[in-house]
Amino acid sequence: MISLLEALIFSVVQGVSQWLPISSSGHIAILQNIFGFQSLSFVVFLQLASILAVVVLFWKDIVKVFTFSKKENIKYFFMLVVAVIPVAIVGYLFQKQVAAFFASLLYLGIFFIISGLVVYSTKFVRPKKTEIGWLDSIFIGIMQAVSIVPGISRSGATISGGMFRGISKTEAVKFSFLLAVPTILGAFVLELRHSSIAGISASMLVITFIATFIVSIVAIKALLKIVRSDKFYLFGIYNFIVGLAVLVYYLTLH
Repeated sequence: MISLLEALIFSVVQGVSQWLPISSSGHIAILQNIFGFQSLSFVVFLQLASILAVVVLFWKDIVKVFTFSKKENIKYFFMLVVAVIPVAIVGYLFQKQVAAFFASLLYLGIFFIISGLVVYSTKFVRPKKTEIGWLDSIFIGIMQAVSIVPGISRSGATISGGMFRGISKTEAVKFSFLLAVPTILGAFVLELRHSSIAGISASMLVITFIATFIVSIVAIKALLKIVRSDKFYLFGIYNFIVGLAVLVYYLTLH
């Protein structure tokens, strides 16, 4: 069972960390270890609220992607499809192994540090183009597949992947956010097949969904401002510090 306060903490953490490059799965794993509440279904449910925030804020871009009257829109749509394939394969084949990482503070700390190094390294790359190509979408898709483990930020990995390919920061962010929609919806469908949200009342689900949605809206707008101010790489320092803290805590227990 989980209290309303604990559920709301999950909501706030999910809403903030889903879009800021600080790993929502990593922070949720930390909360799960603190509260002793393990429910992947509840986490995926909260992710739906985060996705709704993207749909609201990027509605025009989403409609544009599904407007097949122009060749560039068709190309963009299929590049998103291509980018989803790696994480779909990894998620389906290694679901049990990935779930096990959530209970390991050692791996969690290591993955946070790796994520920190990846995000911080974007400080040294410069944009060379404004449009995403096929190779770019494949590379970003691979980066997203890597981020399936807790501690490695999905948004951090995909946005960084776009930047590494020389794509402008704003375009990398937009592609990352649009890519999140089918990815998280797919995870929801996969999780829905064999589990249910136990120990949480319907009223609590409604409250946490609304809370996650509102926090996600704020987090997305904040990230867009941070990216435009060229401070994205600073999240790498945060991830690195969290990773070290988790490792130190792990060592104190062993």
